Amino acid sequence: MEENKDYRVYRYGDDLKPGYELKVKHSVSCENVDISALIAMGTESLEAMRQGSIDGEQKAYEIVLAAAKQWEQQAAATQTINRALEYLRTPEIAHTSNQWRSKDSWRDGEEISNRVYKMTCSVWEDTKYDREAKQSIPVAWYVTWDVYVNSPKKGYGEKIAGQSQKRYTDKNAAMKYLEGRKKAYSHLFTEISPPVPEQYKQHFTVHGALLPGYTVEGQEPEKTVTAPGRDSDKAGRASVLEKLSDAKRQEKAAPLKAPDKKKEDIHR
Repeated sequence: MEENKDYRVYRYGDDLKPGYELKVKHSVSCENVDISALIAMGTESLEAMRQGSIDGEQKAYEIVLAAAKQWEQQAAATQTINRALEYLRTPEIAHTSNQWRSKDSWRDGEEISNRVYKMTCSVWEDTKYDREAKQSIPVAWYVTWDVYVNSPKKGYGEKIAGQSQKRYTDKNAAMKYLEGRKKAYSHLFTEISPPVPEQYKQHFTVHGALLPGYTVEGQEPEKTVTAPGRDSDKAGRASVLEKLSDAKRQEKAAPLKAPDKKKEDIHR
C-alpha cells in the first residue's frame, strides 16, 4: 500500500517472471478526501470534469496495454533464448563405453551403458539361519535386470524391458538366466552412439532439436550445433568478402547503358 495526500494505492502482487508472466493489479481508495470545493461547482461542471478524468484514465490504460504488448513480444524472445540455452546446457550423458562395470550395490549389481542405452542387473542371495550348523545357508537367488533408454535429459529414460526379483533355488540356474538376458540385449552395446529408434527420439531432443552427436534410425544425420568460435568468425568474414567480390564482378560484367538522347541533344 502507498499513502498519498488524498488517496491510497493498493498493489496486489505486481510481479515479473521473465519470459513467462507479467502481473499488474492496482486499486485506489479516496476515503477521507475533502470534496467541499468540488461541491460548489455544480453538477454540470462536475460531470464534464468527471468525463475528462475518465478520458485521462483511458489514455493511461491504453499506454499500459501498449507496454504490456511490448512486454509480450520481449517475453517471447526471452523464452526462445531460454529454450536455446537449455539445449546448449544439456550435459553429455555418463556411460560405461559398452563395458560391464560393478555398481556400488549390496546386491552384486552390474551396469553397461552407452549414449543411448543402459542395462543394469543384480543378484540377491536369500539366506536362512541354520541353528544346528550355526550359520546362514543360501536358500534362494533373486535376479533383477532392466534395460533403459539412457537419456541425457533429467527425468527422462524410458524402460525398454526388464524382470524384477525372478526367484531361483539353484544359483547356477540363476546365473545362466542372467547371462542369457545379457546376451539377448548385447546388440544394443556394440556402438558408443547407436542410432536412436524413432519411438525414443523424444528422449534425445530438447524443444524439438536433436542433441549433438545423435542420429535417428532411418533418417539423415542432422547438422551439429556448435558454439561460435574463431573458425566460424573467419568463415563468416570470408563469406561476406566473397559476396562483395561477386557483386563487383557482376558490376564489371554488366553492359554499359546507352546514353540518353534527350541529354545529348541538350548538350549539343
